[in-house]
Amino acid sequence: MKTDIVETLRQPEYTGDNRCLPCTTVNLLIAGVVSLVLSWRSRLLGAVAFTLAAAVIYLRGYVVPGTPTLTKRYLPESVLALFGKEPEAPVASGFTGGVEAETDTAAPTESDTEQADDSDGAQGSTTNAIDPDALFLELGVLEPCANEDDLCLTDSFAERWSSAIDALEETPPDGAAVGESFGVETDGDEFSIEQHENGRTLRQQERIVGQWPSQAALLADVGAASALEAYDPAWDERSPQQKGQLLNGIRLFLEECPQDGGQIEYGQEVVESCCQSHDVLTVTCSESGDRLLEFPLDEIEA
Repeated sequence: MKTDIVETLRQPEYTGDNRCLPCTTVNLLIAGVVSLVLSWRSRLLGAVAFTLAAAVIYLRGYVVPGTPTLTKRYLPESVLALFGKEPEAPVASGFTGGVEAETDTAAPTESDTEQADDSDGAQGSTTNAIDPDALFLELGVLEPCANEDDLCLTDSFAERWSSAIDALEETPPDGAAVGESFGVETDGDEFSIEQHENGRTLRQQERIVGQWPSQAALLADVGAASALEAYDPAWDERSPQQKGQLLNGIRLFLEECPQDGGQIEYGQEVVESCCQSHDVLTVTCSESGDRLLEFPLDEIEA
């Protein structure tokens, strides 16, 4: 009977390996404060209240109703970081070169602007954050769509990109070929591609240099890297962060799915992690179901 009651109360989705440490800590603090207030009237009452609250937190993950939703919605990222819960990326971010992607949000100084103008012209620095759409328009990769208020691939780039993907479908690249296509310095290290369910991870020895949500997304990026190299005179000098940013950006404009040639669908989903939820734009192959991209909607709005 006791076992049945315990199992009824238990919530595996919020306990064990799924336990949210910030949720548990906040609930224990609240239980402690309430128990302390009650103990002013009766020490026994305070002790019993805390014991019951701790038991509920142990079994259910929280005692305050709605804690998981409230934590995801209102706890800032800085607070989550204190508990070892860094915000989880909702998408395999593509090629990174093994360097943690960071963007410089500070306003550029006059000297920075002059240096960028001197080195790369209107294309900007090859290391700082860039505007992919603006660069693609400048390079002739994108152009205003003929029948809608949006941007589309130019015919010449679409043809080059499609041909590159077709070649990769006939002879799928191994780890070394993928690393070479992105210009990663080998230093004598070996590359390998690991498969995790549908996802793909590119490793250089123990270092992860790229992650994709599917084989189709990987082929799209390798093909795009080959095509962009012909259009962008600064491609070889661009940082891993910039290359990853550009490849993620151009993947949004795929006109048909790699491998099966099917249509591409755009949607919106909520991606859940332990302590956070993200609204993301999804790009998916309609026939195979392969995910090409998940992109945080708040970044698109920004």
